[in-house]
Amino acid sequence: MNRHHFPSRIRALVVALSVAAMLLTACGTDDDMSACGAETTESRAGSGLPDSLNVGVANNVAMAAPLTGLDDIGATTTSTSTASTPEELRTNFIAGNYDLAAMPINIAANLCAQGIDLVLVGTVSGNIVYLMGPEGTTIDDLRGQTVHIPFQNDIIDLVTRQILDSAGMTYAGGNPDVTLQYHPTPLDIATGLTSGSMQYAILPEHLSTVVAGASDNIVEAQSMQDLWVEQTTASSLPFAGFVLRGEVAREYPDLVGALQTTLLGSVIEVVSDPQQGAVAISDIVPIPADVVGQVLPDLRPTYLPAAEGRADTELLYESLMRTVPDSIGGEMPADGFYGAS
Repeated sequence: MNRHHFPSRIRALVVALSVAAMLLTACGTDDDMSACGAETTESRAGSGLPDSLNVGVANNVAMAAPLTGLDDIGATTTSTSTASTPEELRTNFIAGNYDLAAMPINIAANLCAQGIDLVLVGTVSGNIVYLMGPEGTTIDDLRGQTVHIPFQNDIIDLVTRQILDSAGMTYAGGNPDVTLQYHPTPLDIATGLTSGSMQYAILPEHLSTVVAGASDNIVEAQSMQDLWVEQTTASSLPFAGFVLRGEVAREYPDLVGALQTTLLGSVIEVVSDPQQGAVAISDIVPIPADVVGQVLPDLRPTYLPAAEGRADTELLYESLMRTVPDSIGGEMPADGFYGAS
């Protein structure tokens, strides 16, 4: 794969942090190395890293940012493909087409509850999804309105419902405070907002930036992460997670640590050099570099190893368990779900 590589200004620091983390990991039990009910006996048949790594990612700037340095991970070949829907990510991971996948955080827990052998490597947060509306729009302004949402029962929908619940607004049953109208793709909503046939919506980046730039009266009114943090004790909203097939993690014991180094370092470098980061991201997902460049300044993408981001992840899972437990498979993930720091 041809990739645009960043200068290695901070690579040494990230590697040093990762080495320290892997030393801590080595002190764990065998149970720490298995996820979702997998066998606990480690296989050391492989070398430290696999020869090839197949990766799936949504068409999303924040999810692609950690992958910009993937060629430096140490595998002989890496292959990255994009999925247009959350369902496509889910089915390809189950089918074994992906070794590593960036997917909505609820799907990761749901697959674990189904007994799919996986480990959560890390989470991605940032200003990934926005409440769209006229300038100054707040959650309270949605009373009596129709809000357009992509992918019913996806994480965007689930988080929207949690925020409406916290604000004391109903969205189901007869005469709800807010009417939620679902669409099969975010592009349908972007088209409606731009044409003026829709006024309020929940829309992910990069389309939220495109719409705001093309419309005279629709803006990115509020970040859903900001709304979530205001209403909870969370410090972030982990919309997505990187999950690794459990058998791959066990066969190649150095892989999780190498991924932590690469994913974290890549995001830091994207933020440090957004112009080069935009080019690198556009090599991974089919979004023009100039559009990515417009998105990055306010996106604030953040990658956290699963163990370090566990508190915020579990806070979201606990909220979903109270209201839509089926969205995460009806149970909280066990300790083995969370990859080592």
